[in-house]
Order: sequence, then C-alpha cells, then structure tokens
Amino acid sequence: MAKPPRPYLVTRHDPLEQIDDNLWEVDGDVPGFPAGANFHRRMSIVRLSDGRLLFHNAVPVDEATLARIRALGTPAVLILQNHLHMIDGDAFRERLGLSVYVSQKAHAEVSARTTVAGTLDALAPDPAFSVLPLPSSRLGESALVVHSGPRASLVLCDIVTNVPNAPGLVGLLFRLFGFTGPAPRLPAVVRLRAFPDKALLRADLERLAATPGLFRVVPSHGPVITDDPAGALRRIASAV
Repeated sequence: MAKPPRPYLVTRHDPLEQIDDNLWEVDGDVPGFPAGANFHRRMSIVRLSDGRLLFHNAVPVDEATLARIRALGTPAVLILQNHLHMIDGDAFRERLGLSVYVSQKAHAEVSARTTVAGTLDALAPDPAFSVLPLPSSRLGESALVVHSGPRASLVLCDIVTNVPNAPGLVGLLFRLFGFTGPAPRLPAVVRLRAFPDKALLRADLERLAATPGLFRVVPSHGPVITDDPAGALRRIASAV
C-alpha cells in the first residue's frame, strides 16, 4: 500500500527574513534530523515581476508567518528539485494552491508523490529569475538565479552546503561524515550519490562561479554565503 502523503505539519522554523529586494527565506529544522546536528533546511521565496511568488523548497510555516508571506504577493509556483527535497512538498502545494515545476530528470519520482504542472523549461520567462540546469546532477538539480537589480543570488539545492560544525556526539558524527565543516563544501556522500561525474561537477561549479553580478550563494542547508561567493564555489570545485 502506498504511504499516505505527509500532512501540513509545522515544525520549528525561524521568522521570515528578507535577503534582497525580491528575495526572502525561511530557515527551519529538517523533519527526522536530530536537533543536535544543527542541520537546517531553507525555503527561498522570490517575488516575480507581476507580484506572484515563486518558492524554492517547501517548509510549512505557522499562521503568522504564512500571513506575512501572503502579504508579499500571490503564492503561485513551487520548484521541487528532486524527490529528496519534497518531504513537505505535496502538503505545501495544496495549502498554498501552488503549481509545481521540476526538472525532466526528477519528473517521474516527484510526480508519483504530488501533482506536477510541468518541467522547469515550461516556466514563463521573468526578469526576476532564470533557471540554470546542472548537467552534473544525476537527480536533475538546477540552480535558480535570482536577479535583484545588478545583484545575482544563486539559490542552490545540494551542490553546495554551508553547515558549521555542531558540538556533541551528533555534531561529531555529522562532521565525520563530511556534512558539516568550517567552510562551504559538497559532502562526499552527496557527491557520490548525486554528482558522480567529477569533470561535469567541476565545470558546473566553475560556471556558477562565473555568474554575472554574483553577490551571494543561498544554499538549502546552512548560512547564506556573501563572503567571496565565487571563490567559495571555485574552492569546492578544486576539492572535487
């Protein structure tokens, strides 16, 4: 019997925060992850030129935060990068009345668990964002480039994490497995599973580093990278 969809369950999350003129975030706990790991997940929200809202990842939020989000614009689009990043995707889609878009590679597995409106190349063009496919991703990850005047923010899924080390036994285990550390990274476990071709991976990271107007990197896990984001991407590439 198929597992029933996870309902709209609000877990601990931080307040809605503005990152740029048309970009916001909500950072919260990952369901099922030990709190001691300090390994959170980020939902990014982009306001499009017509006032609609595009969501990258899905994090159920409390009623007060949901009201603040609705005040920003009309919820419209949800990008789910792959089946590993859709724990709350179906419930969030239903609650906000969103149209889900995925990559062609991720379509089969994501559409088995929620209603999908189309693939990323079917999204209507908008000056607020562009989608940059990552050929190195076995799971179909793409980069979302958010344009805020001359500034570009790279909203990423798993190709970069930036989670600092946490204390205690759980923190030690996450550090030993390479999920956390003092600098942005691509954990080896993630690389082996999702980015097996090293040459393609290096090329993708170098291409991301060369994004015109690159101002920040917004990973799905860990603090936003504003200190030399291009250099951080190139250092990850050199370590592959």
